[in-house]
Amino acid sequence: MDMFENLSESQREIVDCDASRIIVKACPGSGKTYSVAARFARLLNKNDLSRHQGIAAISFTNTACEEIRKELDTEYSINDVRYPNFIGTIDSFINNYIFLPFGHLLMGCKRRPEIVGTEYNKWLDYDATIRNYNRTKIIDPDYFFDKISFDINQEPMKLVSEKEFNFSWKKRKNKNGTFRKDLLHIISAKEKHFSEGKANQADANYFAYKILLKYPSIAKNIAQRFPMIIVDEAQDTTTIQMGIIDLLDKAEIQSIMLIGDPDQAIFEWNTANPSLFINKYNSNNWERLELSENRRCSSNICSVLNQFFDGNMNSVAESERCSELPELRAYQKDNDSIPQIVTEFKEKCKEIGIADDSYAIVYRGHSFGVTHFKLINESSNIDNSMWINGKYYVRDIVYGKYLIDNGEYKKGLHLIEKGYLKETCDIKYVSASKLKEEVDKKGYRSFRQALFRFINSLPPTTNQTLNNWIINANRNGNSFSIESIKANIDISQIFHNETITISPSSCYKTIHSVKGMSLDAILVFLTEKDHSNYSTILPKNYDTLPLWEKEQIRTVYVACSRPKKLLWLAVPSGDINCWKIKLKL
Repeated sequence: MDMFENLSESQREIVDCDASRIIVKACPGSGKTYSVAARFARLLNKNDLSRHQGIAAISFTNTACEEIRKELDTEYSINDVRYPNFIGTIDSFINNYIFLPFGHLLMGCKRRPEIVGTEYNKWLDYDATIRNYNRTKIIDPDYFFDKISFDINQEPMKLVSEKEFNFSWKKRKNKNGTFRKDLLHIISAKEKHFSEGKANQADANYFAYKILLKYPSIAKNIAQRFPMIIVDEAQDTTTIQMGIIDLLDKAEIQSIMLIGDPDQAIFEWNTANPSLFINKYNSNNWERLELSENRRCSSNICSVLNQFFDGNMNSVAESERCSELPELRAYQKDNDSIPQIVTEFKEKCKEIGIADDSYAIVYRGHSFGVTHFKLINESSNIDNSMWINGKYYVRDIVYGKYLIDNGEYKKGLHLIEKGYLKETCDIKYVSASKLKEEVDKKGYRSFRQALFRFINSLPPTTNQTLNNWIINANRNGNSFSIESIKANIDISQIFHNETITISPSSCYKTIHSVKGMSLDAILVFLTEKDHSNYSTILPKNYDTLPLWEKEQIRTVYVACSRPKKLLWLAVPSGDINCWKIKLKL
């Protein structure tokens, strides 16, 4: 029996194509991940590589990579992809095969580099003298280490909103073309940390590109190690990431396939550059293929999706039999219309047999979820003025205890462990190697006993002001210091914006978090933007819009392409008419 008999004609074309450079434009719901897994399985089955050569399937999120593994397991009984093959994120590929083993060649460090800015290794933990909040000067350039990197031309590149800086990013250069002193201090701080082996992920990508450029033999070795590479969600590549792919291309890699959809590019705010994908699709050097059959959404939903970019996708989904028409709802944010729409949507789902775990209520912007759904938003915009310069470990300890008291045991314990070592060892940052060194020095059992004695000395954070907590903690033998005049505030208020209480199973999600999902039903809430409301964007020709407005439209498109059967779109009442015209509803 043909192991690929369930593929459509266009999917089979992708799987069987023997061109060396292939680019695939795939519409939403077209079975992109399914096709990637099928091609991976076919290349494995063909097995014409040597013993130490492998196939690399690369995507942009761990969730997407797990989907590829799941398809390989369920469809082709390939349940253990291991050496010499690779399935993982583009960052992990760059880190494992370029940056970590070779980063020292350009960074000037004497040891293997370390990537900071991860979930349990946030750069803020390095910081000793966080910026002052009058925004007149930078107290500590180290604070901005993970907020800038360098672009492909070695120019400083911001990784966060301009509001994060206390100087104008647009005026970062003097009239004579030199960088202003504030930025030079940040660059100097970054170079110092590079020499100590520290880099954020954007830096890792930057150095990886420079390494391949300076040492083409490394690119050649990777091309020999992975003669065949498949890049999923390729519209989300940054200029540097695509530059790395291009350098592997020049190293005469045997086969490269890029697969994605520029209409679903919603990470330009994070330096992604979908025009790179479009340029390759329009190039005669690449074999162009297309997936235009939507295998997810009903024909009624596809009709709406085609209005966004004058698309030609057609539904071939089982849910095509679903006769529910997409609905457009208007709300006013200052009355009860939002909860009323949510209630009616849930009732509709129940009426047509859609289970609670098969629908999502999505929104644009964390503040909308905080305001209307009482969800707690992750944010770093917290007034840290109660913490004393040089004693930021106190913040780690208080926050860690707060997390433990609220059920986040693993994360809370990790933070307290770091704060404990920062205090006892008088250091700014606790690396994995430093932690291991201290554990080895004291012995695992003795170290853990000391740590838990310390934790037991920490009073509960529930219904406590920071001042009272510090007083009680110090009565138990600690010697914590804070700016007490600024700390007469409840601990839950200090860390409210940092606590994650939205479980993965919650039906409330941001639009960016549902990318890649398939659901039976979705209710999408759109909000007004001060700088560009949809009522001013939609009447214009899409091709003439600035980048950030194009991305706004694509973000809505991504959200609306998630459901199989039921789509509701809720917009501010002032925007209802422009959306009716746009979507022909």
